[in-house]
This record gives sequence, structure tokens and C-alpha cells, in this order.
Amino acid sequence: MHFSFKQMTALFMAILFVLPANVIAGSTTQTHARPKLRNVELAQGGTVRGRVLDIHGQPVAGTVVEISTKDAKRTVETNGKGQFTLTGFRGGVCAIQVGDAKYGARLWTQGTAPPKSLRQFTIVNEPMVTIRGQNDNGMLIGMTSAQWLGLLLLAGGIAAIAISAEDDAS
Repeated sequence: MHFSFKQMTALFMAILFVLPANVIAGSTTQTHARPKLRNVELAQGGTVRGRVLDIHGQPVAGTVVEISTKDAKRTVETNGKGQFTLTGFRGGVCAIQVGDAKYGARLWTQGTAPPKSLRQFTIVNEPMVTIRGQNDNGMLIGMTSAQWLGLLLLAGGIAAIAISAEDDAS
């Protein structure tokens, strides 16, 4: 069976149209690591202690920290050294929110925590960065290799159509 250039171009373009977009351009979904729950032993009276640091390891003062369990929800603001203390908790899973970031932990009553449990939280609060517009390098610099391949296939298909149309006109 002999195929003309025009038929091959049409077949190539048909295949491009039926392939899922993520096969051509690469997947756009991001996978996130599942958060690891840390074991934290409560101090006397169900006290939770912790500190909030910035990405450079410096204490962050005045940050609101919220700890929620199925029984209680408490909020506190960090002091000048980035430290916080909340009391009245019992053991169980808790959610910790610092700004927009959320974390999870297992709280253990004093004397019941597994070995290597933490005695306090240390939370590195990395502010959310919003980037708007284009970067200085231009739009195409941040493309993945699969996206480049898709772009090259598209350009090749367009060139093949143009050549095929020119051959038909002669």
C-alpha cells in the first residue's frame, strides 16, 4: 500500500487530534507529598508548646497559630521569640494552622508518647508567594520537555500542511 505525502500528513494530524492533550504537552497536575503526622507529647496539663520560624530560621512574632482537635479549638499569637503555648488538650490527632498553611500531628498525653516523639512544635512559616504575569525570561523558558515536543510536533504538522497545500497548487 502506497501513501501520498498528503495522506501521510492527514494521518499525522488525525493522530495529533485524538491524542490526549497531556500526552502531547505533559501533565499539568502536580503531585504533593502526603504530609507526615508527627508525634508530639503534651506537657503537664495538656500543654502544647511550639515556635514559628521564617525560612531563614528567625523567630516570627505576632503570628496566629490555631490548633484544633475533635474536642477543642484554641488560638494564640506568637510572642517576640516566635514561641506559643496552649493548654487544655488531650491526646489525639490535631490540625495546626499558621496563616494559610496547615499541618497535622498526633498529640499524646504525658508519659504515653512513643519514643522519639517531639516535645514541642517547630513550624517553618514560608509565606505564600503570588506570581502574576510573565517571568523576565519569556513565556517559553519554563516549558517541560514534553511540552517542547508537543510544540515541535505541532509546528511540524503545520509545515507539512503548508508544503502539501503548495504541492497541490502546482
